[in-house]
Amino acid sequence: MDFYQIRERNSKKGTTEIYPDFRVARSKDLMIRGRSFYAIWDDEKGLWSTDEYDVQRLIDKDLLEYKNRLAEKIDNVIHVKYMSDYASNSWSQYRNYIFRISDNAHQLDTSLTFLNTEVKKKDYVSRRLPYSLEEGNCEAFDELMSTLYDPDERAKLEWAIGAIVAGEAKDIQKFIVLYGTAGSGKSTFLNIIQKLFEGYYTTFEAKALTSSSNSFSTDVFRANPLVAVQHDGDLSKIEDNTKLNSIISHEEMTMNEKYKPSYTARANCFLFMGTNKPENH
Repeated sequence: MDFYQIRERNSKKGTTEIYPDFRVARSKDLMIRGRSFYAIWDDEKGLWSTDEYDVQRLIDKDLLEYKNRLAEKIDNVIHVKYMSDYASNSWSQYRNYIFRISDNAHQLDTSLTFLNTEVKKKDYVSRRLPYSLEEGNCEAFDELMSTLYDPDERAKLEWAIGAIVAGEAKDIQKFIVLYGTAGSGKSTFLNIIQKLFEGYYTTFEAKALTSSSNSFSTDVFRANPLVAVQHDGDLSKIEDNTKLNSIISHEEMTMNEKYKPSYTARANCFLFMGTNKPENH
């Protein structure tokens, strides 16, 4: 990985210390966003990882391999400052390094990646759906949808699903509201959406997005979901629709996460909301 190098330090007591030394440069393997960790490239998995603990796992793996090679060349006692050993101070140095260098990030997962999709590093993919994209039968889905919805309404819902699968939803300025009494099938469809796009959806609260006092309502979009779902929403009291409009129109907007500096990102998600109060929407 290009954002650090392994250094050696020899002592007079026959000990060699090896440790990671972080480079001040733009990296192609590590992404920083909002002065915080965003993702690291995992070459073995062929995917980007948004789990920060993978930083210590991958660096410690390199340190161990370096130690084993070095042990074949020298007789010194080798001491390794592993990232996973907090007393080594390597993790603290890394966190300080992350905070001090400039942002360097590409938005991840801007399209669906299926189980059989081939990906490259520059595709910026961190996750896959647990199934392949291929032709098949869906009799149960057909029966359920034809029972719950009239043909025109079903066509609208399936159009939305198709737009997400095709990667076009992030450029479509619409969102879906399902309304009806309790037990009319709203949550049934939304549950299908969540299973269909596992790993690519988030839940949101419409009331929070339209509140003028909720500074962290965009926190749920930090992982760049392609779908956002609320089973029981209410837009009857809109104080400020700026955030909601920006999300629906997929504009770049300021994202505020708790305890982290703000940053600018584009909202790529398609919103689905269920409600029992159609007269307010």
